[in-house]
Amino acid sequence: MRKTLIIFAAVIALASCKKEVTNVVDQDKIFTHYVLAYNENTNTTTATATFRFASLLGTRLMLSEPSVILVNGTEMDWSDEDGFYTKEFSGLTSSAEFKWTDLDGNVFTNTAEIRDIDYPATLPTLSHDDSVNYFMWAGTALDSSESVRLTIDGVGASDTRVFLIDTVGATTITIDSVRLSQIDSGMVSIILEKQYSPELMEATSKGGLLIGSYRPTDRSALLD
Repeated sequence: MRKTLIIFAAVIALASCKKEVTNVVDQDKIFTHYVLAYNENTNTTTATATFRFASLLGTRLMLSEPSVILVNGTEMDWSDEDGFYTKEFSGLTSSAEFKWTDLDGNVFTNTAEIRDIDYPATLPTLSHDDSVNYFMWAGTALDSSESVRLTIDGVGASDTRVFLIDTVGATTITIDSVRLSQIDSGMVSIILEKQYSPELMEATSKGGLLIGSYRPTDRSALLD
């Protein structure tokens, strides 16, 4: 579970706004973070590449020429506002090759893979009265380096709760009554996401993260 928490914490880490350029740091101290994410709500796949100094929480870095990052052979676009590189594809792109060339001429190639998931044919009714609720997704049981996140978003401003599982062989998320009680009764939004995050094949000594993410169309369910 620790690795899963690190992966989802990456979203929080991206909130830092401080940026530098890579020609001021040792190239072997660059931490790389690659994400390939499909969102069925918009039917788009977004590739992002974030470079940081030394770790996931380090200063974000903009590549200095001639260093370059490619995804599926196409140069990625720098977002000054977000502090990372991005490229969007229409529809589902189930895998993508990230290829980074650093200032020393070293080339690091890693391929992200998206593994799908879906909702059950009939969504369960969630109940405050039950000591525990279960959510069984449609699709294969979890394999190594896979995790599933279920977000329940109620009508209140602070009604969002996230449930995670990364146990190999799991097919169900357990929703404990204590956390569920923190969400008001009524119709709630259900957001399901599956991540596949194997080890990087090629990286600096500081390592990095490689994530493939699949999010089916959000649903609504009754919480009584």
